[in-house]
Amino acid sequence: MSSLRQDEPVGIGLRRIACASIEQAIRCLTRQPGQVGDAVGKVRAAEAMLDLLEPDLPRAIARRDRAIMVRLTQGLEQMTQPERLLALLDSRHKKSPSDAELASAVKSLRKQWSGQSTPGLALSSKAGNFNPAIYRLVADMAELRGHAGTWPVDELPNDVPPRGLRRTYTRARKLAGQPTTAGSLDELLVCLDKLSDQLSVLSKPAPPIIKAQRKLITRAIEGFEQLYHEDQLNHAIQKQLGSRASSRAKDINALSEEAASNLTQALAETPTAFINRISVYWSVWKRS
Repeated sequence: MSSLRQDEPVGIGLRRIACASIEQAIRCLTRQPGQVGDAVGKVRAAEAMLDLLEPDLPRAIARRDRAIMVRLTQGLEQMTQPERLLALLDSRHKKSPSDAELASAVKSLRKQWSGQSTPGLALSSKAGNFNPAIYRLVADMAELRGHAGTWPVDELPNDVPPRGLRRTYTRARKLAGQPTTAGSLDELLVCLDKLSDQLSVLSKPAPPIIKAQRKLITRAIEGFEQLYHEDQLNHAIQKQLGSRASSRAKDINALSEEAASNLTQALAETPTAFINRISVYWSVWKRS
């Protein structure tokens, strides 16, 4: 992901990065078959920029464009989920389970997800077949790109970091500090992805320090993502077996000690201390 330039007005820079991320998402669906999963990350990167700018945007504009982003990520994830779950199922059950009921459930899910999985998804195939679902997503992306290019952020102050950073950090810290169920882990992951993207574009003021913090967040994301996908697979198998899903409520520290430890270190500062530190880096960087 691109980062802010030293001589670039902060509002214009964040708008530029958001627009570039949306354009990359469009290319994932129109020029690079099989890159639908990457498009999700590009849309979420644009949403991270919107979060940074939101305190200084008219509420109607932020609400309008966030609705499009949510619709896009939901649509993209619905397309990629069968392939992801199928790969996880094949990895866990390389051989048919000895338990007859479990073997039947695995076979049924494998057949279901194989039929839904389309790893080479693109706007059109080499044979000329047109994909209307991809077209609708691309149309939404094009609309979003048009909106983002007109965000009224030219007059944002340049002497302080964007105000939305504190909001994202505070939310991430709140979600990480409370008991989190496996079913609600997705909310934490989305927030951590945003924080990581935001720190990435603000990395120039103090690269070594911010890079180390992002590394801890990335490690936490990787650990929790694996657990989240495993939980999705477990839930699907339980549902296929017809058994009542067991309680999915688990404390986040019990889910992954290593991931939780990384996250605790990354979010150790209070929001005020975090913003004060970033503001010092920012001030020195802008004056240099």
